Amino acid sequence: MILQPPSCLLAGPTGTGKTSVLMTQLLLGIRTFVIVTEPGGAEVLLDAAERLRAPIDLLHWTQCTPNSAGWSELEDMITKISSMDQKQLSDQKDMGKAAFRPAAMRLLNALRNFTCDRTGECFGDFTKWDDTRSLNMDSLTGLSMIAFGATVGYKPTPNQGEWGIAQNFAFSLLTKINSDRSCFFNMTSHVEKENDDLTGIRRLMVSTIGAKLAPKIPPFFSEVIRTHRTMSDKNVASFTWSTIDNGMDLKNRALPIGINLPADLRPVIEAYRRRKRMAGQETQTLQVVKPLPQVGAAVKPPVAPMTPSAAKPGVK
Repeated sequence: MILQPPSCLLAGPTGTGKTSVLMTQLLLGIRTFVIVTEPGGAEVLLDAAERLRAPIDLLHWTQCTPNSAGWSELEDMITKISSMDQKQLSDQKDMGKAAFRPAAMRLLNALRNFTCDRTGECFGDFTKWDDTRSLNMDSLTGLSMIAFGATVGYKPTPNQGEWGIAQNFAFSLLTKINSDRSCFFNMTSHVEKENDDLTGIRRLMVSTIGAKLAPKIPPFFSEVIRTHRTMSDKNVASFTWSTIDNGMDLKNRALPIGINLPADLRPVIEAYRRRKRMAGQETQTLQVVKPLPQVGAAVKPPVAPMTPSAAKPGVK
């Protein structure tokens, strides 16, 4: 493999179309695999595929949601928090970690032998997949909850060392995915404001396990995109992307620098195929769905970096 397919980090608030846009890959014949870490994720995928008239036979997902504490664990928590102070709680060695272990194992097994919830098929180790396939993590929030729960259980006051262990688990898993893959990779993420240790200013970052981990995640991705939803005067939603933002560190390679970009992964895939042709590599022949539904104005990756476009009124 000379070229590794791109990876995209889609970051934005709830309801900005992060999960739905994953289905645009189906329109270019990419077999799309989604690890769903949030309740109701599969229904969003199906609804988006229906709107785009995308081929469902190329869509596969597996549910890997975080475990919740059982009634006995919650009873134990109530007993301890009502009888211990913060230091005593922080020093507890195990508060229900075993109850959260199955979720972490489901996630690991989805990566080393992906089993589709829709068809029951097993597709093996994702590191063996080629560029006709795409691995998608929806979302970083669920992954962070799984990592945190497996580390501390339901302990209400984790100590500093436990925070570090949970962060290392999540970071190691993402490093494994991005380093060893030969397929496309996309991950969705919510955002929150964290203190930037370099500038001392509060900035938007991906929502994960603490401010120390958040800035380490974006550098591993080819594209770091902020997702937006705006409403028109006629109460019609419009979903767009930004690759430049004063409040958040973003990144682009295939996409142009700008705001109000169409929410569509196809330009990223097309840029990769163009690079393969330039490198003299054969590109796998894929069946493209025709006609391609318009998800927004076509985006042609620039030959040279573009000048940031002027912000429109009402768009942040």
